Amino acid sequence: MKTNHIVLLAILALCGLMTNPVAFSAQLPHRALPAPPIRSTPVPRPAVTPTPAPVPPAVASLVISYETSASSNIAITVSAGQAGAGSYEIPNSQAPSFCRATFGVPVTPGCAGYSLRPWQSVTVTIGDDSLHDNCAVSSPCSGSPLLCNTTYVFRAFALDSKGQLRVSETITCATLPCVGGSSCTYTQGYWRTHPDAWPVTSLSIGTVTYQAAELIAILDNPAQGNGLVILVHQLIAAKLNIANGADPSAVQQAVTDADNMIEALVVPPIGNGYLAPGQTGDLTETLTEYNEGTIGPGHCND
Repeated sequence: MKTNHIVLLAILALCGLMTNPVAFSAQLPHRALPAPPIRSTPVPRPAVTPTPAPVPPAVASLVISYETSASSNIAITVSAGQAGAGSYEIPNSQAPSFCRATFGVPVTPGCAGYSLRPWQSVTVTIGDDSLHDNCAVSSPCSGSPLLCNTTYVFRAFALDSKGQLRVSETITCATLPCVGGSSCTYTQGYWRTHPDAWPVTSLSIGTVTYQAAELIAILDNPAQGNGLVILVHQLIAAKLNIANGADPSAVQQAVTDADNMIEALVVPPIGNGYLAPGQTGDLTETLTEYNEGTIGPGHCND
């Protein structure tokens, strides 16, 4: 297994206000990375809806734990103690491997945020797709997917109700190995940043045909709570993966259903089409799992 010396900082505030920055930083010197447990097969990504902790901790605390892995993302559960959790900013590190993502209160109506009440927990998924299109997340590193078969280090920081900084324990976990060969999939972040690798110069989305330059503009456009944009980002990636030789059987019905749902809507920024995130959520998740390798032939090695 490769080791990528990265520290993930999940910043929350223990006061029930907003939520969090997450960051990647170089591993501290002289600190060995223990071999993390990883699951033998990827599982679907968990929902981000905060849920009550089953057993409240004895004190107001901040706890992080490993949830699931795929080849291109890792899900971490952040649990708040008695004080709840909200947002707190930290400066970016200058380390080349450092990145920050802020999980907070959404600016878009109808979008679920990451606020934690006392004894609640929430799962955050770290990967380029999640950071790019989540309407309650912002990150300068959303085009940088996690590497396959690579260990990452996670630590959470938070402000309690008195403004005191709390720091969780450090945990390590890893992405799953990628698969080789031509019948594998890439994330929408890969296709967004590798236009020269595209196997086609146009795609039909719904009943509208878009040229490559228009498709790239769509992929570059943040979703901002528009379920149509979120869905189409994954639909474009799925169609590019299929055109590139990936086995479509696990996702073909979802592709057809997505096209039928979109119909003649023209996707921003080319047009002004809109669908509610709740309407597109199930199809988006299926397409995302295919592109990220959770279902289907598996994720390609970026």
